Amino acid sequence: MAFLKKTLFIGMTVGTAVIVAACGDSATVTDNASKKSDLTLEQVYEKTIERQQELESMKAKMKVDQAINVDSEEGSFEMTSASDLNMDMIIDPMQLYVEGTTAVKESETGEETKVPTKMYMTQNDGYYLYEESADSWFKLPEEQFDAMMSQAGIQQDPSEQLRQLEKFVEDFTFEQNDDEYILTLNADGEKFMDFVLQQAKEALGGEEAAQALGSMEGLKIKDAQYVFLIDKKTFDMNNMKMDMIITLEEEDGKMTIDQSATVDYSDFNNVDAITIPQEVIDNAQVLQ
Repeated sequence: MAFLKKTLFIGMTVGTAVIVAACGDSATVTDNASKKSDLTLEQVYEKTIERQQELESMKAKMKVDQAINVDSEEGSFEMTSASDLNMDMIIDPMQLYVEGTTAVKESETGEETKVPTKMYMTQNDGYYLYEESADSWFKLPEEQFDAMMSQAGIQQDPSEQLRQLEKFVEDFTFEQNDDEYILTLNADGEKFMDFVLQQAKEALGGEEAAQALGSMEGLKIKDAQYVFLIDKKTFDMNNMKMDMIITLEEEDGKMTIDQSATVDYSDFNNVDAITIPQEVIDNAQVLQ
Protein backbone atom coordinates (compact mmCIF):
# COMPACT_ATOMS: atom_id res chain seq x y z
CA MET A 1 0.00 0.00 0.00
CA ALA A 2 1.24 3.48 -0.87
CA PHE A 3 0.42 4.63 2.68
CA LEU A 4 2.98 2.31 4.23
CA LYS A 5 5.77 2.95 1.76
CA LYS A 6 5.63 6.72 2.07
CA THR A 7 5.14 6.81 5.83
CA LEU A 8 8.02 4.47 6.63
CA PHE A 9 10.27 6.45 4.28
CA ILE A 10 9.55 9.63 6.24
CA GLY A 11 10.20 7.88 9.54
CA MET A 12 13.67 6.75 8.44
CA THR A 13 14.51 10.18 7.05
CA VAL A 14 13.69 11.87 10.36
CA GLY A 15 16.04 9.55 12.17
CA THR A 16 19.03 10.59 10.11
CA ALA A 17 18.35 14.31 10.42
CA VAL A 18 17.91 15.29 14.04
CA ILE A 19 21.40 14.74 15.50
CA VAL A 20 22.77 17.87 13.85
CA ALA A 21 20.97 20.48 15.99
CA ALA A 22 23.13 22.60 18.31
CA CYS A 23 22.98 25.47 20.77
CA GLY A 24 25.39 27.43 22.94
CA ASP A 25 24.44 26.30 26.46
CA SER A 26 26.50 23.79 28.42
CA ALA A 27 24.80 20.60 29.57
CA THR A 28 22.52 20.47 32.59
CA VAL A 29 23.96 18.10 35.18
CA THR A 30 21.66 15.26 36.22
CA ASP A 31 21.15 14.59 39.92
CA ASN A 32 23.50 11.60 40.02
CA ALA A 33 26.37 13.23 38.09
CA SER A 34 29.57 14.28 39.84
CA LYS A 35 31.87 14.76 36.83
CA LYS A 36 30.73 17.96 35.14
CA SER A 37 31.88 19.06 31.70
CA ASP A 38 31.53 22.65 30.49
CA LEU A 39 31.34 21.72 26.81
CA THR A 40 28.36 23.14 24.93
CA LEU A 41 26.02 21.08 22.80
CA GLU A 42 27.63 22.49 19.66
CA GLN A 43 31.10 21.52 20.89
CA VAL A 44 29.91 18.02 21.74
CA TYR A 45 28.31 17.73 18.31
CA GLU A 46 31.47 18.84 16.50
CA LYS A 47 33.60 16.37 18.45
CA THR A 48 31.07 13.64 17.76
CA ILE A 49 31.23 14.37 14.03
CA GLU A 50 35.03 14.25 14.15
CA ARG A 51 34.83 10.87 15.86
CA GLN A 52 32.36 9.55 13.27
CA GLN A 53 34.86 10.39 10.55
CA GLU A 54 37.36 8.09 12.27
CA LEU A 55 35.02 5.12 12.47
CA GLU A 56 35.69 2.13 10.24
CA SER A 57 33.24 -0.39 11.74
CA MET A 58 30.75 -1.02 14.55
CA LYS A 59 28.09 -3.35 15.90
CA ALA A 60 24.55 -2.52 16.94
CA LYS A 61 21.67 -4.16 18.78
CA MET A 62 18.29 -2.85 17.69
CA LYS A 63 14.84 -3.22 19.23
CA VAL A 64 12.00 -1.80 17.16
CA ASP A 65 8.33 -1.85 18.18
CA GLN A 66 5.66 -0.71 15.76
CA ALA A 67 1.86 -0.53 15.78
CA ILE A 68 0.08 0.10 12.48
CA ASN A 69 -3.58 1.04 12.16
CA VAL A 70 -5.11 1.41 8.69
CA ASP A 71 -8.65 2.56 7.88
CA SER A 72 -9.28 2.74 4.13
CA GLU A 73 -11.82 2.02 1.42
CA GLU A 74 -10.26 -1.42 1.10
CA GLY A 75 -10.97 -2.17 4.76
CA SER A 76 -9.44 -1.71 8.19
CA PHE A 77 -6.79 -3.61 10.06
CA GLU A 78 -4.38 -3.33 12.96
CA MET A 79 -0.98 -4.95 13.23
CA THR A 80 1.86 -4.83 15.73
CA SER A 81 5.43 -5.95 15.29
CA ALA A 82 8.48 -6.28 17.52
CA SER A 83 11.95 -6.71 16.04
CA ASP A 84 15.18 -7.74 17.75
CA LEU A 85 18.11 -7.32 15.39
CA ASN A 86 21.90 -7.57 15.58
CA MET A 87 23.97 -5.70 13.02
CA ASP A 88 27.64 -5.78 12.02
CA MET A 89 28.75 -2.88 9.82
CA ILE A 90 31.92 -1.85 8.02
CA ILE A 91 31.74 1.67 6.65
CA ASP A 92 34.16 1.81 3.70
CA PRO A 93 33.71 -0.10 1.53
CA MET A 94 30.17 -0.61 2.79
CA GLN A 95 29.59 -4.07 4.29
CA LEU A 96 26.56 -5.01 6.38
CA TYR A 97 25.17 -8.12 8.04
CA VAL A 98 21.87 -8.16 9.95
CA GLU A 99 20.33 -11.10 11.79
CA GLY A 100 17.42 -11.37 14.19
CA THR A 101 13.69 -11.97 14.50
CA THR A 102 10.50 -9.99 13.99
CA ALA A 103 7.29 -10.99 15.77
CA VAL A 104 4.16 -9.85 13.90
CA LYS A 105 0.69 -9.96 15.49
CA GLU A 106 -2.64 -9.25 13.78
CA SER A 107 -5.33 -7.91 16.10
CA GLU A 108 -8.17 -9.62 14.21
CA THR A 109 -6.88 -13.16 14.71
CA GLY A 110 -4.58 -12.59 17.66
CA GLU A 111 -2.04 -14.86 15.99
CA GLU A 112 1.63 -14.04 16.35
CA THR A 113 4.14 -15.01 13.72
CA LYS A 114 7.88 -14.91 14.33
CA VAL A 115 9.86 -14.22 11.21
CA PRO A 116 13.64 -14.64 11.20
CA THR A 117 15.58 -11.86 9.51
CA LYS A 118 18.89 -12.39 7.76
CA MET A 119 20.45 -9.92 5.35
CA TYR A 120 23.82 -9.28 3.73
CA MET A 121 24.86 -6.15 1.88
CA THR A 122 28.25 -5.28 0.44
CA GLN A 123 29.20 -2.54 -1.97
CA ASN A 124 30.75 -5.02 -4.41
CA ASP A 125 28.22 -7.87 -4.33
CA GLY A 126 24.87 -6.22 -3.61
CA TYR A 127 21.93 -6.73 -1.22
CA TYR A 128 20.74 -10.25 -0.27
CA LEU A 129 17.72 -11.06 1.91
CA TYR A 130 16.65 -14.47 3.24
CA GLU A 131 12.93 -15.32 2.99
CA GLU A 132 12.03 -18.14 5.38
CA SER A 133 8.64 -18.96 3.85
CA ALA A 134 10.35 -19.72 0.54
CA ASP A 135 13.53 -21.05 2.21
CA SER A 136 15.41 -18.98 -0.35
CA TRP A 137 17.74 -16.02 -0.71
CA PHE A 138 16.70 -13.07 -2.85
CA LYS A 139 18.85 -10.36 -4.39
CA LEU A 140 17.81 -6.74 -4.87
CA PRO A 141 17.94 -5.73 -8.56
CA GLU A 142 21.16 -3.95 -9.45
CA GLU A 143 19.53 -0.63 -10.37
CA GLN A 144 17.67 -0.48 -7.04
CA PHE A 145 20.83 -1.37 -5.13
CA ASP A 146 22.78 1.34 -6.95
CA ALA A 147 20.09 3.88 -6.02
CA MET A 148 20.25 2.75 -2.38
CA MET A 149 24.03 3.11 -2.28
CA SER A 150 23.82 6.53 -3.93
CA GLN A 151 21.45 7.76 -1.22
CA ALA A 152 23.62 6.30 1.54
CA GLY A 153 26.69 8.03 0.16
CA ILE A 154 25.27 11.55 0.10
CA GLN A 155 27.38 13.92 2.18
CA GLN A 156 25.79 17.02 3.70
CA ASP A 157 27.32 20.15 5.18
CA PRO A 158 26.82 19.96 8.99
CA SER A 159 27.04 23.75 9.35
CA GLU A 160 24.20 24.18 6.85
CA GLN A 161 22.10 21.67 8.76
CA LEU A 162 22.83 23.56 11.98
CA ARG A 163 21.39 26.69 10.39
CA GLN A 164 18.36 24.77 9.13
CA LEU A 165 17.69 23.43 12.62
CA GLU A 166 18.03 26.71 14.53
CA LYS A 167 14.25 26.81 14.85
CA PHE A 168 14.38 23.58 16.90
CA VAL A 169 16.85 24.80 19.54
CA GLU A 170 14.00 25.45 21.97
CA ASP A 171 12.97 21.81 21.62
CA PHE A 172 16.41 20.43 22.53
CA THR A 173 17.55 19.61 26.04
CA PHE A 174 21.22 18.94 26.79
CA GLU A 175 22.18 17.06 29.95
CA GLN A 176 25.07 14.99 31.24
CA ASN A 177 25.78 12.29 33.76
CA ASP A 178 29.19 10.98 34.84
CA ASP A 179 29.79 9.03 31.62
CA GLU A 180 27.60 10.45 28.86
CA TYR A 181 26.12 13.55 27.26
CA ILE A 182 22.36 13.25 26.82
CA LEU A 183 20.86 15.02 23.78
CA THR A 184 17.06 15.03 23.66
CA LEU A 185 14.87 16.47 20.92
CA ASN A 186 11.13 16.84 21.41
CA ALA A 187 9.95 17.73 17.92
CA ASP A 188 6.57 19.28 17.25
CA GLY A 189 5.18 17.69 14.10
CA GLU A 190 3.89 20.87 12.49
CA LYS A 191 7.18 22.77 12.41
CA PHE A 192 9.31 19.65 11.97
CA MET A 193 7.61 18.50 8.76
CA ASP A 194 9.12 21.10 6.41
CA PHE A 195 12.63 20.16 7.49
CA VAL A 196 11.97 16.42 7.15
CA LEU A 197 10.51 16.76 3.66
CA GLN A 198 13.42 18.95 2.57
CA GLN A 199 15.88 16.34 3.83
CA ALA A 200 13.98 13.64 1.93
CA LYS A 201 14.04 15.61 -1.32
CA GLU A 202 17.77 16.31 -1.01
CA ALA A 203 18.48 12.63 -0.35
CA LEU A 204 16.45 11.39 -3.33
CA GLY A 205 16.76 14.16 -5.89
CA GLY A 206 13.90 16.11 -7.44
CA GLU A 207 12.04 13.68 -9.73
CA GLU A 208 12.63 10.61 -7.58
CA ALA A 209 11.49 12.50 -4.50
CA ALA A 210 8.27 13.52 -6.21
CA GLN A 211 7.53 9.89 -7.12
CA ALA A 212 8.46 8.47 -3.72
CA LEU A 213 6.78 11.10 -1.57
CA GLY A 214 3.84 12.14 -3.71
CA SER A 215 1.51 14.58 -2.01
CA MET A 216 2.35 14.85 1.68
CA GLU A 217 -0.35 17.34 2.66
CA GLY A 218 -2.02 14.70 4.82
CA LEU A 219 1.12 13.56 6.63
CA LYS A 220 1.76 14.61 10.22
CA ILE A 221 4.39 13.73 12.80
CA LYS A 222 3.50 14.10 16.46
CA ASP A 223 4.98 13.20 19.83
CA ALA A 224 8.39 12.68 18.22
CA GLN A 225 11.28 12.32 20.63
CA TYR A 226 14.90 11.38 20.01
CA VAL A 227 17.44 10.73 22.77
CA PHE A 228 21.15 10.34 21.98
CA LEU A 229 23.74 9.16 24.52
CA ILE A 230 27.27 10.31 23.64
CA ASP A 231 30.32 8.89 25.44
CA LYS A 232 32.14 11.68 27.29
CA LYS A 233 35.62 10.25 26.71
CA THR A 234 35.44 8.95 23.14
CA PHE A 235 32.45 10.89 21.71
CA ASP A 236 31.08 7.63 20.33
CA MET A 237 27.30 7.44 20.12
CA ASN A 238 26.51 4.69 22.63
CA ASN A 239 22.75 4.65 22.28
CA MET A 240 19.83 6.18 20.38
CA LYS A 241 16.17 6.04 21.38
CA MET A 242 13.31 7.16 19.18
CA ASP A 243 9.56 7.45 19.75
CA MET A 244 7.21 8.84 17.13
CA ILE A 245 3.63 8.76 15.89
CA ILE A 246 3.09 9.28 12.15
CA THR A 247 -0.30 9.76 10.52
CA LEU A 248 -1.06 9.90 6.82
CA GLU A 249 -4.49 10.87 5.52
CA GLU A 250 -5.46 10.63 1.86
CA GLU A 251 -8.73 10.45 -0.04
CA ASP A 252 -8.97 6.69 0.28
CA GLY A 253 -8.09 6.36 3.95
CA LYS A 254 -5.91 7.01 6.95
CA MET A 255 -2.88 5.27 8.42
CA THR A 256 -1.36 5.71 11.88
CA ILE A 257 2.05 4.29 12.79
CA ASP A 258 3.32 4.35 16.36
CA GLN A 259 7.06 3.60 16.35
CA SER A 260 9.56 3.07 19.14
CA ALA A 261 13.19 2.08 18.61
CA THR A 262 16.30 1.60 20.73
CA VAL A 263 19.77 1.09 19.25
CA ASP A 264 22.86 0.19 21.31
CA TYR A 265 26.20 0.68 19.52
CA SER A 266 29.42 -1.17 20.44
CA ASP A 267 32.70 -2.68 19.17
CA PHE A 268 33.76 0.48 17.38
CA ASN A 269 36.52 -0.27 14.85
CA ASN A 270 36.52 -3.91 15.94
CA VAL A 271 34.49 -5.74 13.27
CA ASP A 272 36.08 -8.25 10.90
CA ALA A 273 35.48 -8.12 7.15
CA ILE A 274 31.98 -9.21 6.11
CA THR A 275 31.76 -11.52 3.12
CA ILE A 276 28.63 -12.95 1.54
CA PRO A 277 28.80 -16.77 1.36
CA GLN A 278 29.32 -17.96 -2.20
CA GLU A 279 26.36 -20.32 -1.84
CA VAL A 280 24.09 -17.33 -1.19
CA ILE A 281 25.41 -15.44 -4.22
CA ASP A 282 25.11 -18.46 -6.53
CA ASN A 283 21.57 -19.47 -5.53
CA ALA A 284 19.84 -16.12 -4.88
CA GLN A 285 16.84 -15.17 -7.01
CA VAL A 286 16.51 -11.60 -8.23
CA LEU A 287 13.52 -9.81 -6.68
CA GLN A 288 10.85 -8.88 -9.21
